[in-house]
Amino acid sequence: MPSTTFFNLPAEKREKLLAAARAEFARVPYPEASINKIIQAADIPRGSFYMYFKDKEELFVHLLSAYLQAMANQMRGELQRNGGDLFAAFVGLFDAVQSCYRDPGADQLLQNLVDIIRNNMGMQLTALMGPEDLGDRLLSDLLPHIDLSRLDLREEGDLKDVFHLLLGVTGPALGGAILSGSPAEGRGRYLKILDILKRGLAAKPPAPDKSVPEPQR
Repeated sequence: MPSTTFFNLPAEKREKLLAAARAEFARVPYPEASINKIIQAADIPRGSFYMYFKDKEELFVHLLSAYLQAMANQMRGELQRNGGDLFAAFVGLFDAVQSCYRDPGADQLLQNLVDIIRNNMGMQLTALMGPEDLGDRLLSDLLPHIDLSRLDLREEGDLKDVFHLLLGVTGPALGGAILSGSPAEGRGRYLKILDILKRGLAAKPPAPDKSVPEPQR
């Protein structure tokens, strides 16, 4: 969480720093992102940066909160269009981010998210989202729009685990499709993964043969 000093800055100065950070994180993978470059682009003293943020990670997580809101807005619309179907909402998010990558005029925040995914192919989307509570916040925001009757939830915590699992498979699938020369093929692989998750992997026990009479007792 940024310091109170950061939030007390004039809005224009705050946005200049955040714009510099967004550009840097979209330019290179997270481990290579340079605080010095961010400071230079924002035209602030180095000491001031550490009055606003503890370190690079805190700045990154703060930026991801904005991306989180963009994702929430997109998925909320997808849930409403698809009758609360969580799997369909993730497919809608996948398609929206793909569209942003190929349309320079699309939503800028989603475009930044695309660049971060592309630059960090070795990281899961859940890892890119920083602390787990960001994913939990996204789920909490979407919960009123999810039709729970569409999911086989058997105990408390199942929905949270399913949601983080879907985040975990969507990130690499997005990255692979973005870098692929065949977006349709990447989408097909993603849909296949979702289908496997929906049907489950354990073999179903054979149904009892009703033609065989039960033994007499």
